[in-house]
Amino acid sequence: MLAASTVFTGLREVVDQIEPYTRYWDARNQTDVDGDGPLLLAFGDSTALGVGASQAVNSYIGRLGEALSLRDGTEWRIINLSQSGARLKDGLERQLPIAHELPTPDLTVCCLGSNDLTWGIDSSKIHKQMEALIEALPPETIVCPAAGASQRARSVNKVARTTATGRGLAFVNPWGEPGPGAFERLAGDRFHPNDLGYALMARPLARHVDAPEPDLPH
Repeated sequence: MLAASTVFTGLREVVDQIEPYTRYWDARNQTDVDGDGPLLLAFGDSTALGVGASQAVNSYIGRLGEALSLRDGTEWRIINLSQSGARLKDGLERQLPIAHELPTPDLTVCCLGSNDLTWGIDSSKIHKQMEALIEALPPETIVCPAAGASQRARSVNKVARTTATGRGLAFVNPWGEPGPGAFERLAGDRFHPNDLGYALMARPLARHVDAPEPDLPH
């Protein structure tokens, strides 16, 4: 069992990543929006930012972008609209309006809802917001379930799957990839993924688009 001081240190280190990792993606967004090449768009929370990884680009979105570039032999641009702590409401009210002002993406990944399950109370409201967000996403979108195995998570993810498949969108689970145990794939806060955890998350997404699976860090 980990000592409380160790967990506290890990938590502080991960929290300290939020601002610089957000700045990294903000700067990359500004560069990639005016660039050339296919475009990957991300709706998400701190995991899409890569919080917990050794660097922001090692998020599952960053690793998926690398896989797509390897597949096509050309550099994919990434616009990452994610924000730490984001809930479905943030996807609807902040991320989606920005997306409407952007060039049409070649691929979109949406992974939201985990924070709603952690901090939200009204499941019916979460269901409605999940459905509304998925209904508004671009046609070439991969929808991911919220993390969790509780009955509440299963009910929310049933709504997500039903709505996505009803629109003809892909529904891909990045959370259950086989590999080392939970502690080996988690950052020091014992909540966010580490480099290994993010590589494992990116693998099912890469397989879905017939891109090379990211290598696992040693």
